[in-house]
Amino acid sequence: MNAPNVIIIKKKNKGHGAHGAAWKVAYADFVTAMMALFMVLWLLSQTDKELQKEISEYFRTGVFSGAPSMLEGGSGLLEKGFVDVQPDAMESSLQLNAEAISQAIQGVMAENPDLQGGMKDAVSVSVTPEGLLIAFTDNSEDLLFDLSSSELKEPLVKVLQGITPMLTRIGYRVRIQGHTDARPFPPGSKRSNWSLSFERADQARRILELSGFPESKLVGVFAHGASAPLDPKDPKAAANRRLSLLALPPGR
Repeated sequence: MNAPNVIIIKKKNKGHGAHGAAWKVAYADFVTAMMALFMVLWLLSQTDKELQKEISEYFRTGVFSGAPSMLEGGSGLLEKGFVDVQPDAMESSLQLNAEAISQAIQGVMAENPDLQGGMKDAVSVSVTPEGLLIAFTDNSEDLLFDLSSSELKEPLVKVLQGITPMLTRIGYRVRIQGHTDARPFPPGSKRSNWSLSFERADQARRILELSGFPESKLVGVFAHGASAPLDPKDPKAAANRRLSLLALPPGR
């Protein structure tokens, strides 16, 4: 009797080449994702709360808050086109905006030759630790206001109207501050240098709003009276009668 045929099937070991390459791809993806996460966390740690809110809004909607909508023909990006995260970048931004305000003032002067006299020396723009300061300082000719009067004179009104579009475009919040000299009101008067400095600052607020500056960007109207003279040696000097706009960038 013949023995049955035995069939032996041998399988070749092909190894795990494909499986070995796959883990490298997955690991590379993991490392890339972790790097992106660390970069986002670092960026958030370098920004203020207001900017963090804008970044959060961007990841939620794909558009920075306050930016023109792409549905309305905008780019979906903020006008400045970048995010300031370093102090040096903030200072550069402040300086550029100071120059833009200065150019706006020069434009008002060019359109109104009658302002190129005393008004040219009465207004200044500077960068301070708090923000962008636009200061209007009176002179011996009572260029900005009459003595004891809260009414703003025409040269000051024209400059305020002229810089409003640029202030609005920059988007900073604005604090309006009024100052007087130390000339006292008559005894028994219902008014004081405190009320006078507030009335002048409030008149400036009214001019800005009528010229299109958004009320939501106004931080407040402050009265300093004669408490912070520009010329302490002469408390009654005309230079102590002044008005200032302090434009506050985000985070300040």
